[in-house]
Amino acid sequence: MPKLTKTGYQIGSSDGPVIVLHKNKYGDTRQSKLDKFKKTRAGVELLPERMRNASALRRGKHMEYGVAPWAQEELEIATGGAVEMFEPTKAYVLDDIGIASSIDRIINLEKELLLEGHRFIGEGICEIKTDFYHQGKPHPEWLIQVQHQMICSDIKWGIIACMDQSGKLHFYPVPYNDQLVAAMLNAYDEFWHLVRTDGEYPDEAAKPEAEVIDITELLPKTNVDLEQLCTDYLKASAEANAWSKTKSEVKDAIVFALDALEVEHAKLPGFVIKSQTVNKPKKRMVETGEFIESLSFSVKEVSGE
Repeated sequence: MPKLTKTGYQIGSSDGPVIVLHKNKYGDTRQSKLDKFKKTRAGVELLPERMRNASALRRGKHMEYGVAPWAQEELEIATGGAVEMFEPTKAYVLDDIGIASSIDRIINLEKELLLEGHRFIGEGICEIKTDFYHQGKPHPEWLIQVQHQMICSDIKWGIIACMDQSGKLHFYPVPYNDQLVAAMLNAYDEFWHLVRTDGEYPDEAAKPEAEVIDITELLPKTNVDLEQLCTDYLKASAEANAWSKTKSEVKDAIVFALDALEVEHAKLPGFVIKSQTVNKPKKRMVETGEFIESLSFSVKEVSGE
């Protein structure tokens, strides 16, 4: 879905998570968002930004048109009824509170959808995600984004259709959340107050750096070789980061291989592997249901038989 909102004059659904959660996964903060809005409204011509997520945006733009009909078909199978889906060509705007939203798809379910304890029917929102994020639950930013879309459109439920890195499609329910919406509107009201008054977020104003004190002459008074400890620490950190990345990549490869075989518990010479998605209750900042999916993963070395 192309951006249909007006930066500097409307808080869009991608702005909302930054303002409410104070930052996003791309490094934007609510203060940087505030600065951008104020400069735009003052007529300052902003230089083109080097977008950290440009590749992800291009991928999403192209893959969205493949995932949308796929999601529609899966929903028809799940409900046993017709599912209408269309892409809005205009933003949903609420000028009185300065917010607007571009929405990926509006859907209309002929029959009831039961998803993680929630029952949906009729008109809803379908937010499509293709960045392969799947941790058994939706990203908090997505939940804020869909709530924002519901505020703007006056639609009372939504779902997130997310394709993971193995090519599986996951659906997450997003019912309208009164408490969350109230917190979001308060955050937006504070944001616009700071825009109008040229203020700043007090906890994010620039702070002077602490004075750096040279302790070279004091080193003999310590009982340890502080220089060597610093060297060892940096070396250990570098090795730990390298192994952590390797472990994560190897785990993903194992999970992908077992998913392709449609096996959750496997045995091979010398090893037993478990890669099972389970449902378990968990309290979260943004409530989306009674249970969430979690990956139970282990590799154990066994002696040969």
